[in-house]
Amino acid sequence: MRRLSLKTTIDITFLVIVVCFAMLAYSIHNRSQSVKQNRIIVNHTSNINSVLEKVLSSTIDIETGTRGYTITGDENYLEVYNHGHKNLEIWIDSLRSMNETDELQIKKLDTLEKLIDSKKKISAMVIQARKESGMEKAAEIVKKGRGKEVMDSIRKSIRDYQNQAVLILTENLSQTEENVKARNNNFFLFTGITFIILIFAYIKIRQTTQRLLLDKIIQENLMDELTIQNQQLNDFANITSHNLRSPASNITALIATIEENSPVEEYRMIFDMLKKVAQNLNDSLNQLMEVLHIKKNKIVEKELLAFQEIFSKITESLQGEILKSGAIIKADFKEVQEIAYSRIYLESIFHNLISNAIKYRAEDRTPEITIRSERKNNIVYLYVIDNGLGIDLAKNGHKVFGMHQIFHNHPEAKGIGLFMTKTQIESMKGKISVASEVNIGTTFTVMFGT
Repeated sequence: MRRLSLKTTIDITFLVIVVCFAMLAYSIHNRSQSVKQNRIIVNHTSNINSVLEKVLSSTIDIETGTRGYTITGDENYLEVYNHGHKNLEIWIDSLRSMNETDELQIKKLDTLEKLIDSKKKISAMVIQARKESGMEKAAEIVKKGRGKEVMDSIRKSIRDYQNQAVLILTENLSQTEENVKARNNNFFLFTGITFIILIFAYIKIRQTTQRLLLDKIIQENLMDELTIQNQQLNDFANITSHNLRSPASNITALIATIEENSPVEEYRMIFDMLKKVAQNLNDSLNQLMEVLHIKKNKIVEKELLAFQEIFSKITESLQGEILKSGAIIKADFKEVQEIAYSRIYLESIFHNLISNAIKYRAEDRTPEITIRSERKNNIVYLYVIDNGLGIDLAKNGHKVFGMHQIFHNHPEAKGIGLFMTKTQIESMKGKISVASEVNIGTTFTVMFGT
């Protein structure tokens, strides 16, 4: 199954959250509209009940005014009666305006209004009888009980009206509560789903990020390994072209020292030297081939090497140049005799520094080369000192270890040896420096890495 990319995961997560949010918003909107409608109904019902109470209160005022005037004849009770009449008209009109779109309520209101009209008529008859015929006549009308029956009917009608309104109110309150609860449930559901989606997306994004980081690390490691291998292969090519050229030159130089009439002893001596040069050349080729097979390893293999052994091998390889130049080479490895290092690198360092000292010798004096080792602060140093042409460091000091930098005319100068030596030393965490005076000599100091 194909893995989703980081961008696709983010896009899908965002889309799902938007869809969930839209559904929640739609649901909340519908619930809110229902709640709003129910609140209107609740308010409307509450107002109707309030007006019904006032209708009943006004009707009672009519009843109270009528009875008070009948019993006492005090016309102050007629004010209560008249006040009830006026208020009834107001409240009945209010009820009609509040229920003008509800046919069922209008029918109930018509019935109530008929009862109220009957009550008004009976009350008017009682008051009229009290005014014209006295209390006894009015009392006879009251005793018939018609007024009480109508009043009871009004109370019952208003009570039924109110009970129905309360029922509607209860239903709407229940619906409102359900809508609010459903809205809250939807919100919590949305929150839960969103949280789960975010957690899932976080895990996926984290996994994808880790995978990308791992891929990046692998790529960086591959790049580092490729860079190191390219460097090592470049070193191999430089060592091959530079170090093998010198033994070939030495063989040529040794052969050039003898002539057809040279004595047999000289032939034998030169032949022995040629054998050593050839043997060293063969060893160098074998070592280079071995290095070529292990170049895929990022770590340069180290082994315990004796300075004297490496020195002897290199000077044997350079016998032709040494004889031709008459160079005197002295070595002192008493202070530090061994070092853990790459064999091919150490041989290359010795070879380049000694061959350069011979190559750039002064023509007016015998070449003298001194090589010694030293330990300071637990760090091993190697010094190669000559009395050759020297280098103008004020002019060329910054270019000494550069590629293809040549400071003296010499037919075999390529400007590669010191650059390669510096690269090899630094790859082993070491450093190389130079001190020199023109026509006095040069000292190369190698600080081996720990």
